[in-house]
Amino acid sequence: MIVYQLGCPQGHFFEGWFASAEACERQAGTGSLTCPTCASAEVRKLPSAPHVHTSVPPSAPQAANGEAGRRNALEALRKFVLENTENVGRRFPEVARRIHYKEEDARGIRGHVTPEEAAELREEGVETLSLPADFLATEKVH
Repeated sequence: MIVYQLGCPQGHFFEGWFASAEACERQAGTGSLTCPTCASAEVRKLPSAPHVHTSVPPSAPQAANGEAGRRNALEALRKFVLENTENVGRRFPEVARRIHYKEEDARGIRGHVTPEEAAELREEGVETLSLPADFLATEKVH
């Protein structure tokens, strides 16, 4: 198998796995190789680093400062979310849909949804990220 980094003119990047270089060229030539995000058939190979197999697997990176490092990372994430999103509260499903359907300008939002509302949003293709309810509390993460 050969793995290629691929991209389309809209700036989407993705990986393609092929039996051979010829198989990649053949699929690209027939238009059957398309971008998974926008379906553009104008796909090109991009430079990519080779996959190097070594006899010794690399060791897993150690977490910086252990527990303190995790706390600091969570606090930084919490701060980023609070500073870069608008709290729309219980109106989250309504506002998320308006943004998704381009009825409002795109922006980061946060709020509350029921499990049923979250499922409906997913079915409509509205991308969301669930966080624990107390994650954005104003006190520090412990």
